[in-house]
Order: sequence, then structure tokens, then C-alpha cells
Amino acid sequence: MPISVTCPGSERQSGFTLLELVVVLALVAALGAIVLPSLLKMQEAWRRHVDLQDIASQLRSLGYRTRLQARETIIGADGALPADMLSLPAGWTLSARQPLVYLANGACLGGEVSLQHEDVVQVMQLMAPLCQPELP
Repeated sequence: MPISVTCPGSERQSGFTLLELVVVLALVAALGAIVLPSLLKMQEAWRRHVDLQDIASQLRSLGYRTRLQARETIIGADGALPADMLSLPAGWTLSARQPLVYLANGACLGGEVSLQHEDVVQVMQLMAPLCQPELP
């Protein structure tokens, strides 16, 4: 009958060494440092796009809401008057060089509006009589 003799400590144990774990963590950290700024820029661009869609949606319905309230709405250099007709997301400003008028019957006389958020400026051309904005 064969007898097997093993020396203590000669058995190979499975698992990872501390050095292997440190190398993997260093690689993950380096990869995260490279990718994270791009993800933050992408998130900000997406938030800006969603905000633009929200503003465009409000502009699309502005003629209808003006007609329902039977009062004239004017978008000028200082934004929309009356101010409760448009609810802009935080940090956004809306202006028009030439006043853009929505008559009390809901018709729009047409014009150009400028939306600004930090360093981004978006210009929308609104054509009479419906003034439906188009996003690029």
C-alpha cells in the first residue's frame, strides 16, 4: 500500500496574492480616471439636450396657452411677458432681439429667439403663424 508524504507548506493554495489585487485595483483606478471626465461631459450634454426639448415643447404650446388665457404674450430682450407663460429650467435665459409677439387669438407673428445656458447659445427661428421651433 503506497503511502503519500507531503511536507507542510508545499501544497499550492488557490487564490490571489496581494500584489495581484493591487495591480488590478491600480488598473481599474487608471481606467476610471480616463473615462470619468468623458462620462461627466456626456451627462451634461444630455441634460442640456433634455432642457432644450422641454423649452421647445413649451414654445410649441405657447400659442395655444396664449389663446386659452386670451392675452398677448411677448418674448423680448428680457424674456417672456407675462413671465408665467414660460417656465425655463435653472440656468437658462430666453431672449429675442426683435420682440416676438403671440396675439391673444394664439397666432404668432414670427421671429427669432435665443436660448443661453452658460457658454452654449441656441438660436431658434419661429415662423408665423404657428411658430413651431425645430431642434437641430
